[in-house]
Amino acid sequence: MRPTGLAWPPALLLLLTLGLASMPAWLHLPLPAGGLMLDRAALVVDDGPVEAVTLPDTVRTPAPGRSVVRYELAFALPAAPDRPQTLYVPAVRHQLSVTVNGRAVQMPPDSPWLQPSLGATALLRVPPDFLHAGQNHMVLTLLRNDASIPFYLSPVYLESGAGLGRSPWLTLAMAGQGRIAAFVLHLVVLLGLLTLWSARRHDPLFRWLALIGSTTLLASVLDLAHVLDGLDALAPAQHVLMCAFGLMALGVALAVAEKPVPGWLVPAICVLPLLLLGLGLLLAPRPLLVTGISAMIAIGGHVVASVLLAANFIRTRRWDQGLLAVPFFLVAWIGLGDLLVVTGLREAPFLLTNYVRPLTLLTIVVVLMRRLANSLNSLDLANDVLRHKLDEQERQLSALHDRERRRAAEAVREDERQRLTRDLHDGLSGHLVSIIALSERGADAPTIERSARAALDDLRLVINSLDIGEEDLPLALAGFRERLEPQLRRLGVGLDWSMEKLPGIGGVTPGNALSVLRIMQEAVTNALKHGPASHIRIEGGAGSDGAAVIAVVNDGAADEPARPGHGLGNMHRRARSIGGYASFERLEGGALLRLTLPQRLLDA
Repeated sequence: MRPTGLAWPPALLLLLTLGLASMPAWLHLPLPAGGLMLDRAALVVDDGPVEAVTLPDTVRTPAPGRSVVRYELAFALPAAPDRPQTLYVPAVRHQLSVTVNGRAVQMPPDSPWLQPSLGATALLRVPPDFLHAGQNHMVLTLLRNDASIPFYLSPVYLESGAGLGRSPWLTLAMAGQGRIAAFVLHLVVLLGLLTLWSARRHDPLFRWLALIGSTTLLASVLDLAHVLDGLDALAPAQHVLMCAFGLMALGVALAVAEKPVPGWLVPAICVLPLLLLGLGLLLAPRPLLVTGISAMIAIGGHVVASVLLAANFIRTRRWDQGLLAVPFFLVAWIGLGDLLVVTGLREAPFLLTNYVRPLTLLTIVVVLMRRLANSLNSLDLANDVLRHKLDEQERQLSALHDRERRRAAEAVREDERQRLTRDLHDGLSGHLVSIIALSERGADAPTIERSARAALDDLRLVINSLDIGEEDLPLALAGFRERLEPQLRRLGVGLDWSMEKLPGIGGVTPGNALSVLRIMQEAVTNALKHGPASHIRIEGGAGSDGAAVIAVVNDGAADEPARPGHGLGNMHRRARSIGGYASFERLEGGALLRLTLPQRLLDA
């Protein structure tokens, strides 16, 4: 069951809508506490007959074009005032001018922000010398250029100025700050809407909001046409734009409700005002008919839009839809009231539809800010989720990396153990077996010593190869030379060593470096054993293809060619295992072993 607490937002919006819709009925301008109230006058319409009327009074003249009405008021003063008096007109429709006892009262300067045809408030200063004791005569003249809006005049008050006090509502009604603020709001909101639409053209909501904002600004400019020279003829176009507002309100509602927009709506927004404008030119004697048609379309569009948004809000609880339904309904409600005033079916001092227009823009701003806040909240939530996922992935990757690092280290240690086992088996174990065999056969001490030294040399090769890195082969060869020289010196064998021309060799590991050293050790051993050599030369250089070549040359010359043995075969096998090859040849008075190595060694 849905919680009952969720039922209050529609009720709250309903109360807000009713409160705003009823404001014209209970919000009034202040009235003076003292002074004279003049509510009886003689009315003259376009120099016609005189008619006695009681204020407030509404005058409708069906004739188009310029029209003038005069209200003549008579009042008596017991004595001439000694200070200026205040003439207060709470509500008057159309342009006002006043004379007191035949003398014109100074009127405030015309302002494009004040539209007297929609209703205005006048607060005039009457000099004390304009008035005298006894009977006085005042004439209020109203001039109208728009034949579709009737005249209106409220009761008139004459007092010393202290009775009104300070009223912010009165100041706002007279100064026109509200219209100035509304116009500035139009510009700011329109600039923001156009910016959003240019960045999000795929979003139909911003397209409709930019369209309604542009049309609203155009209507505001047309509101000023009555006071701008050369633009008076554009004033009637304001009335035919009303129908476009109703259709655009429907488009905005459909976009906010995420419903498809009918294909005829956009063409109707463009074509319908032009049709009504043409109809108005044909029906120039009856302009109220065109205004009424445009107003009814506007009212109907706003009603449908507000109902659609309100129904969607009740179903989805989306605040932007419910909030936007309020100004749409208010435009329809107050527009209907103004239409009744214009047609003479209702009396009211002010036409308020234009004052509701900024409320729609303010609501649009609120909706956009809410959408922005929702987008930022969604972005923050997505960032938080993504951050948590990244942290979790980072923890998993870190754990996986640690496991992989341990596994790789274990694999390296295992490979090293196997290599050491193999190297010790291939070298040291063979020498030890040979020493044992020599001891069991009763070999002499020098023979056993030579085998023991060979075993020790091989062990040193294995140990020294453990710390060899990627490009440390020259260092390993230098270590080999340091161990070889003392041994040959004890045997009386000379050594020439030259590795300056040996090119760089990559891919060096302890295993393949040990293979190179063992090949060289085997070559030296064979030279001493089969020569016997008295001089050995070891030098490095580059081959024709850029490969590294190490040559071991000795001057030993055996009486008979040496039979193939395990030593030469081991050298060939080790050379192939690291990507190189070994060759042996007899020389005149000696022998040559050539070890050719690739630019990058294979891992033995």
